[in-house]
Amino acid sequence: MRELTLRSVLLGLILGVILSGANAYLGLKAGMTVAASIPASVISMLILTKIIKNGTILENNIVQTMASVAQAVAAGIIFTIPSFFILNETGIISKIPSFYQILIISFIGSIWGTVFMIFFRYPHIVKEHEKLPYPEGTACAEVLKTGQQATHKALYLLYGFIISASLKILQNIKFYFFGKINKILDENFTLSLYNLKNLPTALKSIVLSIDLLPALFGVGMIVGRNIAIMMASGALIAWWVIIPVISIFNPDLAPNLIYKQHIRYIGIGVIITGAFLSIIQFIPFIFKTFIKKDNNKELKYSKDPHRDLWYDNPEHSKDLNPIIAISLIILTSIIFFIVNPIDSILGKILSYVVVIIFAFLFTAVSSYIVGLVGSSNQPVSAMTISTLIALALTLKLIGVSGESGIYVVIFLSVMACISLAIAGDMSQDLKTGFLVKATPYKQQIAGIISATFASFFLTYLIFLFNKTYGFSAIHANPLPAPQANLIATLANSIFLGDIKWNEIVVGIFLGVIARILNFSVLAFGVGVYLPQALSIPILLGGIFSNFIKDILNKKADNNENNLENEEKLNLVASGLIAGDTILGLLIVFLIAFNILPSEDGGSIFQSFSPFLSLLAFSLVIFLVYHILVKKK
Repeated sequence: MRELTLRSVLLGLILGVILSGANAYLGLKAGMTVAASIPASVISMLILTKIIKNGTILENNIVQTMASVAQAVAAGIIFTIPSFFILNETGIISKIPSFYQILIISFIGSIWGTVFMIFFRYPHIVKEHEKLPYPEGTACAEVLKTGQQATHKALYLLYGFIISASLKILQNIKFYFFGKINKILDENFTLSLYNLKNLPTALKSIVLSIDLLPALFGVGMIVGRNIAIMMASGALIAWWVIIPVISIFNPDLAPNLIYKQHIRYIGIGVIITGAFLSIIQFIPFIFKTFIKKDNNKELKYSKDPHRDLWYDNPEHSKDLNPIIAISLIILTSIIFFIVNPIDSILGKILSYVVVIIFAFLFTAVSSYIVGLVGSSNQPVSAMTISTLIALALTLKLIGVSGESGIYVVIFLSVMACISLAIAGDMSQDLKTGFLVKATPYKQQIAGIISATFASFFLTYLIFLFNKTYGFSAIHANPLPAPQANLIATLANSIFLGDIKWNEIVVGIFLGVIARILNFSVLAFGVGVYLPQALSIPILLGGIFSNFIKDILNKKADNNENNLENEEKLNLVASGLIAGDTILGLLIVFLIAFNILPSEDGGSIFQSFSPFLSLLAFSLVIFLVYHILVKKK
């Protein structure tokens, strides 16, 4: 059966570019990315089976794998690379890596992520087949197996896309009227009591802000009510409790200034706590992966105890040739030593040991974690922070300090971040391949091709985003880039010693309390750290998702219909995300090439524009409800 064909590779690269670019935009806006596998599978099936004709399930699997890997590269890049621009524009570091330097370190991380997963495919995906469900991988396999319904399923994706894209267009249309630039709708709704007189200081500091972005609502639909509530709890505690308390002692500080000067450091404290708690949770998985003797069996077809479950022939048990895999690691290691900005040989060796050990270790952990709880709950930020701290402490021990230390530690952390981001997504793709009888080494080759190509495109895109919007507060309307801001703040604080320990200690206590309450500390911490405006629409999406599931499940006749309803909901949510982010990406290009004006003028309906914008967003929610609940 056809698998790694020219058309599957080309389609995989095209969808990888589109979906990774959209995910990069979403991640820089909201601090979250979403899995690209299922949307890519549906689009691939539609094109290969309905338009080109004669497409096979294995070709669709290759396309889905390539799109998913490209999306993972996007996550790794946007979580780290913008840190350089932020620190450079605020005067903390005097240089940023060149385009080619960023390209090279992205390439190294991409190769490590795809190659390291080769060593864990058998122990996690084959040997633990019954224990590790890999939710997205299993769901994607079901989508591929029911390929004859591609047109029907694609409609739900298309409905979400059209609704979301329509609102995005209305929010970004700009035209000259009365000698200035005007727009129709806003992307944000804010209620503030700050300018009202005769109110207690604490009440005046309360703000309600919502980003009216369908993508964030779609993210909430996918992550679900529980995660959305945890995030929103962090945001509301920060904005409706901590900021009012601080304002009592600093009445002259506006809420946004309190957020920048204090709340973000509290959020860092919560996230660091979550990172260390995650590491503690990982210890059993680390022992399970590396200590158990039978995990080191040779990956040969003749010794595979699960071959009767799914293998048609020995080809379906083959990973990439170990000689090729080791050669790629050696090649990228040599490149690492060449591009490593540390001057001393000892520094190069020690930093290499730390980075590659953490990248390899967290590849194993990441693969196991997403097998249990899915890619959406993969703690990429926590593992990247852990790597950064270990690197920073190692570099300080050998005398690297100041601006040089900040630059080096972020430079080297990029590779580990991209590597472990790819590992989580690649393991889901390999699980899909396992269930549809794909050939592992062909998926791994496709992943390497996609990761390499995505590194080129996304490196260019990061520079374009910086030119168009920027990532730091010196720009008028910057992309928030929350993880990159967090990485920049941490690196700066470790090497320059201006860390705000009082706020971080408060964050640590909040993180411990969240853990006692059985919250996801990382989800709660992200809510504290991110602007409130991002968490509220995710909360609305999570509550809406649960509400719709209850309605649909009451109507469903059996479990199969329940699964179909869940898939339908996820496809509409993916359409909302795709419409918003892909149009957002297109707008970036239009602004960058001076086709659209870059200025943010006021609305032509200035006096009631926020409420008109809120009404339009409510209409989006109503239309999504109508599509999911009504039969026609």
